[in-house]
Amino acid sequence: MLDLSKLFGIKQDMDSKSVIHIDVYRYKRNKLASGLALLALVFECLYFMLFYSLRVSQYYTALIGFDIVLNLAVLLIVFLSSEGVKGYNKKYCIPLLVIAVIQIARIFLYPMDIAAQGGIITDGAYDMASWSAWYFGTALSSGATSAILIIYLVASAACLVASAIFGYIRATQLEIFIKKLQDGTISVDESLAELDREEKAAMNTEVTNA
Repeated sequence: MLDLSKLFGIKQDMDSKSVIHIDVYRYKRNKLASGLALLALVFECLYFMLFYSLRVSQYYTALIGFDIVLNLAVLLIVFLSSEGVKGYNKKYCIPLLVIAVIQIARIFLYPMDIAAQGGIITDGAYDMASWSAWYFGTALSSGATSAILIIYLVASAACLVASAIFGYIRATQLEIFIKKLQDGTISVDESLAELDREEKAAMNTEVTNA
């Protein structure tokens, strides 16, 4: 049976190289997980920059107010979670996954309504003659606008899931490492000494072969 914990490196043989590799986590922040979360925010910002440039009067409802609040909540929660996973706190992986699900769910609201040219969020179709979406100085059709919005939401969700995965894996690796370090199962000093002996043995072998 496939052991996912070993596949993702959560459970691994603690040889000397692994010990030294994970020991680095105690002194180095998890920038990979944090960076992915921040990249998700970049896609989120690109999303609402495009969406709020639309001039569709049918969208001026209470729902758009909720969407604004949701965007602010996403920005705040993801930023705080990025700081949490940077410090190897796996509890912050949960809000990252929740926000990822929300991002995917948002595809079926405004982006799908735009693709259908109204009728999903709005009561009926809106006048396409008055449609105008300007993005970085370029006029976009409703189809292009919908596609770009969907791409941004999917990219944001993907980055959040990746951030949660890397955050959880490295946090768990460090947690297991510290427990073994405390109970004496592994020793950083012994691992360093073993690596030093292996390096000297390799150098002697090269000299002998030469």
